[in-house]
Amino acid sequence: MMPRVDRRLLLNVDWWLLAAAGCIIAFSMLSLWSLAPGRGGSALAWRQLSWVGLGLIAMLVVVSVDYRQLVRAAPAWYVLGVALLLSVFLLGRTVSGARRWIHLGPVTVQPSELFKLVFVLTLAWALTAWRTPSPSRGAVLGTLALMGVPFLLVVRQPDLGTALVLVPVAAAILVGIGVRARVLGIVGLVGVSALPLAWFVLKPYQRDRLLVYLDPVRDPLGTAYNVIQAKIAIGSGQFFGKGPSGATQSRLAFLPERHTDFIFAVFAEMWGFIGCLVLIAAYGLLVLRGFEIAASAREPRGRILALGVTTVFATQILVNLGMVTGLLPVVGIPLPLMSYGGSSMVVSLMGLGLLLSIRMRQFH
Repeated sequence: MMPRVDRRLLLNVDWWLLAAAGCIIAFSMLSLWSLAPGRGGSALAWRQLSWVGLGLIAMLVVVSVDYRQLVRAAPAWYVLGVALLLSVFLLGRTVSGARRWIHLGPVTVQPSELFKLVFVLTLAWALTAWRTPSPSRGAVLGTLALMGVPFLLVVRQPDLGTALVLVPVAAAILVGIGVRARVLGIVGLVGVSALPLAWFVLKPYQRDRLLVYLDPVRDPLGTAYNVIQAKIAIGSGQFFGKGPSGATQSRLAFLPERHTDFIFAVFAEMWGFIGCLVLIAAYGLLVLRGFEIAASAREPRGRILALGVTTVFATQILVNLGMVTGLLPVVGIPLPLMSYGGSSMVVSLMGLGLLLSIRMRQFH
C-alpha cells in the first residue's frame, strides 16, 4: 500500500528550510558545471542532477510517512545498517586505500552515510522506549553501547570522518534529553584520556594528516598539498571572485578532490567573499530551522530526531569548512548538499525529509 499524504499537513511545510536547501543545491550544480563547461563538466553536473532527483524522491517518501512509524521500526533499521556496514568488508570496493562502497548494479552505495540517519532513529527509539525517570548514567551507557559497534566498523573501513560525526550527534542528543553535565563531563574526560591510544590504530596516511595539520610545511607536495591548494584557491577569489572562466586553480585541476570534499574552495575562488557569505548564510538558515523544529516539537521522539539530524548537518558543515580552510585536520567529510556524490546527496535529502515530517506533524 502506498503511503497517503494528509493534505492538511502541507499547510505546515517549512518553506524556509526548503529554500535554504534549494539555494545550496543550486550552488552545487553551478560549481560542478563551471569546473569544465565542456563534455566532462556537463557529464559530472548531469550525474549530480540525477542524484538530486533520486534524493528528492526519497525525501518525498520519508515526508509521506509519519516519523513516529520510522522511529518504531528503528531496531530493524539498526540491524540492517550494521549488516550493510559488515557487508562492506565482503562485497566492498576499495578506492584510495579505503573500503567504503558497495556496488548494487550500476549504483555505488556508501553504507556509512546512510547509517548516520539510522543512528539518530535508533537513539530516538531507545531513549524514549527506556523511559528512565531521570536520564543520566543509563542513557549514556546505552547510547555508547549503540554507538560502539558501528563506530568501530566505520573506523575499520577506514572512514574516520564519518565515525567521528556520530560522537557530537550522541552528545547533542544526550544534552537535549537532560543528562547531567557532570555525567557527560566524566565521559568526555575518559574519551580525551584515551586519545593517545587512538594514535596506534590510525592508518599511516591518517597519522600524516594529523602531523601536517600541526606542521603545514611538513609535506607541501604530499599530504599537505590539498589544503595548501585549497587556501590558494580561496584567497585568490578575493572579494567578488574570479568567475567560472577565471578560476584557474579549480579549472586547471591544481586543486585535487575539487568536486567532492574541497568543493567549497572551488566555490570561493569563483564567487569570492560575497558568494561565500551567501552560501554560509544558506547553511546557517538550514541549521537554525532544524534546531527550531527540534525546539518546537511537542513529543520526545520528534525532538530527539530533529536535534540529531540537525547536528549531523551542522557537524559536517563545520568540519568540512574547517578542514578546507586549514583550521581542522583533513578527515574526508563531504559538504552536505554541495559536494558531488550520490550517497551523500540522497542521505542529506532524506534527512531534510525527516525534519519536514516532524515539522508538518507537530500541529497534526
